[in-house]
Amino acid sequence: MDFPANTLSQRDWFRDIFSEIEAPHNLVYIDLSNEVCLKQIEQRRKEQPERAATDTPDMFEQVTKYFMAPTPEEGFNITKVAKNA
Repeated sequence: MDFPANTLSQRDWFRDIFSEIEAPHNLVYIDLSNEVCLKQIEQRRKEQPERAATDTPDMFEQVTKYFMAPTPEEGFNITKVAKNA
């Protein structure tokens, strides 16, 4: 199941769900610099023009300012993927 997990409250909500039913889980954290993310957004806008109105540097900045990296103390099985591009 894919879910948004950019903030503590989003992850709290999902942790409540999998904890209640003791479901196995894995939180994949893709650790990229903002520079790399913005390059990917630029490429995506070229490949998928229908997303050009929403996949913008401004939208990225609006969403990113709320991002909080997951920590082991949150109780998730975390797989951290670090990429260079």
